[in-house]
Amino acid sequence: MKKIGKVLTKILFILALFLLALLSFSVFWTMYVWPDVSFDQIVFHITSPIAGTGSNLLVDYCLRALLPSAVITAAAVVLKVILKKKDEKKVKKANIIMVLALAVLFVVSASIFASRYKVIQYFTAKSENSDFIRENYADPSKVSVTFPEKKRNLVYIFLESVEMTYADKKSGGALDYNCIPELTKLAMENDCFSGDKNTLNGARVSFGTTYTMGGMVAQSSGLPVVGGIGNAASQQDSFYPGATVLGDILKREGYTNELMVGSPVEFGGRGVYYTTHGDHKIFDYNFALKGGKLPTSDYYVWWGFEDKKLFDFAKEELKDLSSKDAPFNLTLLTVDTHFEDGYPCEDCKNEFDTQYANVIACSSKRVKEFIDWIKQQDFYENTTIVLNGDHLTMDKDFLNSIDAKYDRKTFTAIINPACEREEKGSRLFCTLDLFPTTLAAMGCKIEGDRLGLGTNLYSSKKTLFEEFGEDFVNAELSKNSEFVNTQISRWDPFDFNTLTYSHALNTDIKFGVDGNKKYVLVGLFGAENINAKTRGYVARIKGADGSVIDSCEMQLDDSRIYNATLEVTNLASGAPGTLEIYARDSKKTEHLVYSESGFFSNNVLFERSRKVDKSQKCNSGVSFSADGKTMTITASGFKNPNDIGVVYVYVWDKRSLNNPEYYALTRVSEDNGATYSVDIDISKYDRKTLKVHLYQRASGGWTKIWKEIKTSD
Repeated sequence: MKKIGKVLTKILFILALFLLALLSFSVFWTMYVWPDVSFDQIVFHITSPIAGTGSNLLVDYCLRALLPSAVITAAAVVLKVILKKKDEKKVKKANIIMVLALAVLFVVSASIFASRYKVIQYFTAKSENSDFIRENYADPSKVSVTFPEKKRNLVYIFLESVEMTYADKKSGGALDYNCIPELTKLAMENDCFSGDKNTLNGARVSFGTTYTMGGMVAQSSGLPVVGGIGNAASQQDSFYPGATVLGDILKREGYTNELMVGSPVEFGGRGVYYTTHGDHKIFDYNFALKGGKLPTSDYYVWWGFEDKKLFDFAKEELKDLSSKDAPFNLTLLTVDTHFEDGYPCEDCKNEFDTQYANVIACSSKRVKEFIDWIKQQDFYENTTIVLNGDHLTMDKDFLNSIDAKYDRKTFTAIINPACEREEKGSRLFCTLDLFPTTLAAMGCKIEGDRLGLGTNLYSSKKTLFEEFGEDFVNAELSKNSEFVNTQISRWDPFDFNTLTYSHALNTDIKFGVDGNKKYVLVGLFGAENINAKTRGYVARIKGADGSVIDSCEMQLDDSRIYNATLEVTNLASGAPGTLEIYARDSKKTEHLVYSESGFFSNNVLFERSRKVDKSQKCNSGVSFSADGKTMTITASGFKNPNDIGVVYVYVWDKRSLNNPEYYALTRVSEDNGATYSVDIDISKYDRKTLKVHLYQRASGGWTKIWKEIKTSD
């Protein structure tokens, strides 16, 4: 055993050395690759799936972090072996020195990292809640967006890392030369929201929008990606499920949505976002590979396939989309201009001194050629084109020589819009504003000219940057937002406060007899309104000793009620039982959301031990009318209607004495207290023995609020 212990100790020591070295070199690698990014971006990608990451980044990490760590660990092992042969005591000293040296290296690297990326400030901001997003969010699900009679197509191109900075100073850029002359001309001839036709204007990037996924979400939802560790990208089954975004709106209006990217779509949660918001067809690297569209079965360059192929494929897709009756939205994301230094394809020329400048220039020409091709197609007349950089470049040295005071902005151009600007001056805007502006450019009328946190730039309404100032907006966006966490992200799969809130989930229990079998009928109401990511409900009856008497999965019926029939024959006579309801998540893990004990006795309801709260009883009475086939029941005068969970009516006759049917009443009015009403088909009942009871679920349980209808009624 001692030998085994010594071996394990040595293995753990070597592993500790390797991990300390790897952490230190990983920190240095991050600072080398991303010298100017924000910490929220680093947090986002740490919590995002690695799938789809560019091979160049992975190779660079292996060479600069993984390999040095392995070399240092191997050298330490060799040193230990050499010292052990000479002097056993020196081995222990060497171990201490090596651990301390690597620990100091890690502390130093972590301190530099924390200072550069303002880690302390990040967590300080996250510890403070801000209502800024909630107060300024124009919910697209509630704002009226009216489309023109003839709906326009949309081609939206996210230009990877493309800034107006790449233009020459005369055109509003920051360079002595123009890397993007074709794009510059497109912007000046169309809309870039500049007050001067000879000067470019573009979008600033706010907190939470400084990387590809942040930029794509911002421009299509009017929201930054905030929330920190645990963000929706790592959940893999949803991304901002509480938001209504461009894809959702277009799908609702009958559009065909498609996303094309030259990399695996999983990176950063793009696939989840675009499939769950607008049901986009995904044309990515894997789609092209499986479809035999790439030269070889193992073809892979840069992040997947290059932009030359992306635009060729896009032409094919546009021909197909335009041949159909439905309007379409084709969204593209380029990749050649990604840091570091870009991907020089076979068409790139050596016009400038750096590879990145040449790649950017090549991309400018390629985008212009693609736009020219679209203009030659029949569908162009009814198509709006949006070009915008997804974010500012992260290339670590390309813009080092520009004036430090230069205001960097993404490249922006809207081509063939269906509206005119109300004011011709230069706008101060960010990528969040592209969401409503895109719809306006498609000829849509937007109530209030606001969607999400974005403002329609064609209107005269001020953007948030114009109204509050860029620094203030970014400071507020950097803080924690309970509104985003609970209403937009919903990244906690099970919010127990919501799930167990008595007015959200309402449980009805009935008792019945079928021959010699005793059973309990359970109905669960309101589950469809719960924000948590449930994948079904399970009901169980347990005995006093905790043993399971019966269990089954609850079935959802047409009335949006989860039902279960549980047999309680094996429950000891006169003994109490416990009803439990569990919510199931996507991993089939069960979460207890309802538990109540009581006694089961023949021909009576399940007797609860808790008192019934009668404060919500309706005050104005109940009325009904019937024509022989349909009976209308109306209950009015409920106090504090927001505290009412559900109002149900039970209907039965002598034939269905042990199995009454129940119907939910709908709230129809708020005058003088809430009024509820329901129409019931009574043609199937024996009118001479027809009985009706009205129950209301308040905070304490079920309350009977109306006596039965008698035959004379």
